[in-house]
Amino acid sequence: MANLSITRRCKRYCTYCFAKHELARKLGDDMSPEIYEAALEFLERSNFPEVRLLGGEPTEHPRFIEYVNLAFERAFRVVVFSGGMVPQPVEEYMARLPADNFSVVLNAADPSFDAEVLVKKQRKLCKALGEKITLGVNIRSYEQDPTFLFDWVNEYDVCRTLRVGVAHPIWGGVNDYFVFRGPRVIPILERLVAFGDKLGINVGFDCGITPCMFSRDFVTSHYDLFMLRDADHSKLSKQEDFTTRLGISANIHDSQDSHMACTNDFAAGQDPMGAENLREAVGVRCNPVIDILVEGDCISCYALSRFGRLPLPLEGNRYNLVKSFDRELLPVLPVGVHRECTHCDYLAKGLCSGGCRARRALRLRPDSSTALASK
Repeated sequence: MANLSITRRCKRYCTYCFAKHELARKLGDDMSPEIYEAALEFLERSNFPEVRLLGGEPTEHPRFIEYVNLAFERAFRVVVFSGGMVPQPVEEYMARLPADNFSVVLNAADPSFDAEVLVKKQRKLCKALGEKITLGVNIRSYEQDPTFLFDWVNEYDVCRTLRVGVAHPIWGGVNDYFVFRGPRVIPILERLVAFGDKLGINVGFDCGITPCMFSRDFVTSHYDLFMLRDADHSKLSKQEDFTTRLGISANIHDSQDSHMACTNDFAAGQDPMGAENLREAVGVRCNPVIDILVEGDCISCYALSRFGRLPLPLEGNRYNLVKSFDRELLPVLPVGVHRECTHCDYLAKGLCSGGCRARRALRLRPDSSTALASK
């Protein structure tokens, strides 16, 4: 996948925002039509079926409606990642769009500490867009409890999938992020899945989530989330192969219907999170996303925006950019987020790739960091 960050404008000031460094740069607020067209051509060369619009708040771009229509003209599906502060004319426009080729991933506000005006604005947006909304949340601490989102799903009849991630650090920058206490279980992740199972709501995990954030019992009983896919990504590998690879003799249930249905939807391209991302097992999803910035530069991801950037190519595709970023970054990164990763069964057996690359970069020695930044 690749994301088009079409504006630096944003009325929210999330302390954990992984784009803080880029949003503060004085390089212009909005992506020009020329760069946007070039980005669409890049997506076409990369054989992507959807345009993913980010910001800032993408709906604040003065040409937002025009840009969405341009994507439709090229037969793209459009996914908008929004903080919920959507201008009224844009909200009315999005409400008229069909759900089969347009959706919004909403970074949900928490009523327990976010401003009431923001919460009301998001509730209004959920009511207006209904099934076109997928609620998302970034976990920032062990104490955070976003289970209120299940009530929102039922109240506003939005998409019955929650997008769950953890707040990651900006390498070389400053933001609030989830501070891990070593390779230990994060209980809320399992609680969210349990709540979803009871309510018929799928829970999908974002990049940077690793198997060690779950109990071993959970990993084996929800094997469909963690098992590797076949080379063509068309189906899950066999349950027996998974248990053999993991080295576990366990009673793995075949009744995880909600998760399997969710996985099938993802593979069919029906989920706003993007089929490519969710075809991969939890634990191996940290790779260069490719974010195309307002001025046309490309970065591996926002959390590594200070590592380096490349110009949007006029030829070639995402694969070429991924190879370039991997060639520069992978040789200098520690094997994993934690020191214990070097002895981890999940990593050794190919069920984990070491976690968030920005977190891995934080473990570099100061002299290594200086060398990395100079590339």
